Amino acid sequence: MARRTDNIHKRKDGRWEGRMKNGITDSGQIKYKSIYGKSYSEVKEKMSIIARFPENVATARRDLGFSELLSLWLSANSIKHKGSTKNKYLWLIEKHIAPELGNLKITQINSAIVNEFLNRKLLSGRLDGKGGLSAAYVRSITIIIDAALKFAVAEQLCTPLKTPIYKPTQEKKQIKVLNKKEQSALEKRICEDMSLTGLGILISLHTGLRIGEVCALKWEDINLTDNIISVNHTLTRVRTNTLEYKTSFVLDEPKTNKSKRIIPINSFLCPILEIARNEAESPFVVSDKASFVSPRTFEFRFHKLLDGCNINSTNYHTLRHTFATRCIECGCDYKSLSELLGHANVRITLDTYVHSSLELKRSEIEKLTG
Repeated sequence: MARRTDNIHKRKDGRWEGRMKNGITDSGQIKYKSIYGKSYSEVKEKMSIIARFPENVATARRDLGFSELLSLWLSANSIKHKGSTKNKYLWLIEKHIAPELGNLKITQINSAIVNEFLNRKLLSGRLDGKGGLSAAYVRSITIIIDAALKFAVAEQLCTPLKTPIYKPTQEKKQIKVLNKKEQSALEKRICEDMSLTGLGILISLHTGLRIGEVCALKWEDINLTDNIISVNHTLTRVRTNTLEYKTSFVLDEPKTNKSKRIIPINSFLCPILEIARNEAESPFVVSDKASFVSPRTFEFRFHKLLDGCNINSTNYHTLRHTFATRCIECGCDYKSLSELLGHANVRITLDTYVHSSLELKRSEIEKLTG
């Protein structure tokens, strides 16, 4: 039976609906408005936010500042956004959006003002004054502004913009992948002098785990009877101080349901994990303490190991790219690879990895000689 409390009920179409007072008619009758959401909690949160507005909606439209709107939008979406996303959005709002647009009333915001602001960020938006922000960075700012304005329209706080906000074009970066010689040298060096850092690197090379997922991995997540790894957690950077921008890593669930996944352990990795488990002193696979190793510390150790192998410096995510590329080279189907990587959909996998390897391109061209 659908839960019915706080004047909230579940509709036949699967959505939840809340009813709120919304003024009085000329004849003295109470007017109501409906608030919709995908869950009971989402509707209740929206209703608590709207309750903070003045009863006179026209006054609320006229007086609400853009900074206030951004705060309301963040609060309304707090259930949907994970810790790292909230942290990123807070940073962008406080450091970039609010200082320039925050004092404007939402009824003053138009496409021309927003597009001019975004262009300034592209040309000279860096906080250190040394040039402009990247297109990817400005796109993130655009997403926040666009979403907040759509939220305001949905809550009847303003009318829609008459012309669109233009997102800057983001150039696709060439992904870095270890070639087979580099991978072989790295694995050889690790196996000659096994360490917890080396163990984590091997796990990423053979499963595609992200650095936050490796650092969060516990031995209870590894089943060496069925030879599978369950990705149940990741490390997320969250804000720890509301007055200063201080952050720390916390153990959290993956951002999406697709990121929670099961990955088979291959025959190369399985005996290595068995030995490591017997010698483990921590519940965390790549830590020797009761708690986890931070991704920043783990990345530093990764770079030191690369230096010892005479491999050009690259970020830890290269290991995930390398795993995906090796899978494609071996003929892995894209749907399976997408699930192994925890991508939201196959399109992400196709756009990122298909024919990213020169060796794979050469192999495909050679087929023409048949």
